[in-house]
Amino acid sequence: MTRSRAGWDIHFDAGGSLAPPLAGSQGVARAEVRAELRRCREVLPKLQGSHPPSGFVRVLKRTAALRAVQASVARWRARKPNDLIHIGIGGSSLGAEALLRASAHPHHGLLSDRQRGGPRVHFVDNVDPETLGSLLEVVDLRHSLVHVVSKSGSTVETAAGFQVLRDALERVGRGVRWADHCVFTTGRGALRELGTREGVEILDFPADLGGRFSVLTAPGLFTPAVAGVNVGAVVQGARRYLSRIANAALADNSAAVSAAIAYLMAEHKRKSVHVLMPYADALEPLARWYAQLIGESLGKRARRGARTTGVGPTPLPARGTTDQHSQVQLFVEGPADKWVNFVTVEKPRRVQRVAGDEPADYLEGIDLGTLLRAEQRGTAIALAAARRPSACWILPEIHPQSVGQLFFALELQTAYQGALYGINAYDQPGVEAGKIAAFALLGRDGYKKEKAAIEANTPPSWRI
Repeated sequence: MTRSRAGWDIHFDAGGSLAPPLAGSQGVARAEVRAELRRCREVLPKLQGSHPPSGFVRVLKRTAALRAVQASVARWRARKPNDLIHIGIGGSSLGAEALLRASAHPHHGLLSDRQRGGPRVHFVDNVDPETLGSLLEVVDLRHSLVHVVSKSGSTVETAAGFQVLRDALERVGRGVRWADHCVFTTGRGALRELGTREGVEILDFPADLGGRFSVLTAPGLFTPAVAGVNVGAVVQGARRYLSRIANAALADNSAAVSAAIAYLMAEHKRKSVHVLMPYADALEPLARWYAQLIGESLGKRARRGARTTGVGPTPLPARGTTDQHSQVQLFVEGPADKWVNFVTVEKPRRVQRVAGDEPADYLEGIDLGTLLRAEQRGTAIALAAARRPSACWILPEIHPQSVGQLFFALELQTAYQGALYGINAYDQPGVEAGKIAAFALLGRDGYKKEKAAIEANTPPSWRI
């Protein structure tokens, strides 16, 4: 039986954050949330307007862009590459990885070619020579696709990874042309110029949004789609969420409510560490994507009266149940500076029952999904007993539609938080400063002046 669209709808339960029963210094009152929601009224209209501060909402209506991705995917799937190497960093990699992990078989790379129905996928998101060098030992580049993702086309780590792969492709010989094995997803810049000159297929990186908001566009969709993920359903899920909240009261808008609580926790309740803790291994990379989304969007300098100060929560990824045996001790009895957000799945995609025998015969016949939900509930209760706040995003099932809703809801939550902080959530000046420093230290032309300033600010060494 086909499930109705409403059957994939996600929800947000903020009950564990309320005061009472929590003390007013630890939790939020409904009246406090309503007061902050009044400051969020213009966020979505502006994002849907003709000159939005970011295009991550408007891209959901760009059906031609999705069709272009799907057409390219169809061509590459017809070629049946054995391996897909995705080169990017930050938002040009994390979203695609999180979407693939959430939607594909948990052991996608270990399946046979017939079972997998698409290439193995490898993410090159760092410049560690051991990782990249060893990857070249396990893939056959003659039967591989390289997807290079960089909005600017000049991201140093991405450029370095691509050049290593291009050099390796050139050395394969036997009629192999490197450009025939590549797809570039980029904006204007040197990478597009190179691709145009060499005949590389190019997908557009939308000019009106940054990498961390790009998961529902070509940078985030192409790689999972080639691997076999139904990205059309992912985007449809995001559109469904937008339609649910577009005309709803802000008190019924889970993205806005979660943003208001997050802001209150950080700014008024001294809860500056915000944990995202999925109770599903498939959603573990989503927590790392969320950390970048929050850190890069909200970690800014802001005016507070006559002074300028740093604002923004510190995101902390965790995983249930694994981190019940490490970080949860800190969450329950450590400094009361954390707000824990769980992500739970009501119906896992697989049933796996426990046989039941010593030393845990009480588990006989219990499904592991039931155990997982009991562990999450137990952690929430332990936090409540310690007077520590929590909340929970609830997915009925891990499905492209519900996953698309969750990605979009967290993006929109971030936009609402930016408005509450009074900052631009869509730029990243701190990241740009680090890029400039790296260019200068590498001796890149045009950065001589910056190199002198950087060397003057280099911290002292205390090597023991």
